[in-house]
Amino acid sequence: MRFPSRLFAGMCIVFVCATGALLLSAATEANRSEDASGYVGLRGRNISDVLSRLNLLPVGTRERSLFSLIVENHEDARPYHQGLAEALLIQEYPVEGFITRFLLTFDTANVPALLGPVRSLRPYFVDTILPWKTPILHAGGSPEAFERAGSAGIAAINGLGLPKEFVRDDGIPAPHNLFIDHADALTLVKKAGTANIRWPPYDTGGMQSRSGALTIYIDYRNPAHNTRYTHDVFSQGYIRENGITMSAAKPMNVLILEIPIESIGEYGRLSIPLIGRGNALLFRGGTVERARWERNNLDKWFTFKTLDGDSLTLARGQTWLTVIPSLTQVEWENAF
Repeated sequence: MRFPSRLFAGMCIVFVCATGALLLSAATEANRSEDASGYVGLRGRNISDVLSRLNLLPVGTRERSLFSLIVENHEDARPYHQGLAEALLIQEYPVEGFITRFLLTFDTANVPALLGPVRSLRPYFVDTILPWKTPILHAGGSPEAFERAGSAGIAAINGLGLPKEFVRDDGIPAPHNLFIDHADALTLVKKAGTANIRWPPYDTGGMQSRSGALTIYIDYRNPAHNTRYTHDVFSQGYIRENGITMSAAKPMNVLILEIPIESIGEYGRLSIPLIGRGNALLFRGGTVERARWERNNLDKWFTFKTLDGDSLTLARGQTWLTVIPSLTQVEWENAF
């Protein structure tokens, strides 16, 4: 048994030496670039590129096959949430009654066993995914949402017309009991044509010097809907509590955009314009940074800038983006 152990040890030594040689080469090249043009972060970038090729560090962006899903967030639905932890991006918007609803975006390579409770479509959910044109799974929707999806060429897959794929759990009160499983979701979205997108759609990188923010509060004027995030020092993500329910998702970024509600229409449905600019807050790694969002047309997604005009950098991992009418609803403190 000694020979295999020695062989394994030898292989490890070779790998470490090869890695060291590549790192030294990258560092040398970075120093040459730095001498020639001044420091612009080339040293870190070159070494990161080498580590990425060795699978020791995740690549910043890569192409992913994406689809989206509408999930209910009524307080009666929260205990039955399925799939939030696996989403790449969770976008949270107010709906009628001023509760919120989620738009989840998934990579087809990482789909959970069960998804839901699935809920109805609104026009602003269509607007936010227009740059990617991901197929979207939902259960019904407003006439404006169907019209918007049709004119934009979005594959809106309505679960109310697909009873074999979208199944109700009789043990959960309707309408918060409609789910779809992994296999059926993949079959439907691949048939519709998933979107191959470079992900993430924002810059990621190191954290700048920011103010501490270990606990975040979002006030919806209702204890059943108020939200609290607590920074987890071990994962560097955030533990989310919505009313009395703790979420399975633990986002690395909590990004809050201030977007006013333009009007309230028939049946209390909201009009939320997603073109324009406004204020934002980014929470990551137990810190907060004030920022700005901008979107000039629906063919491009949001861009995010610091107050100095630099690109806002987010952490790698899941982002939870929340749209609220006013940032005065948000408070934070540098304490647990």
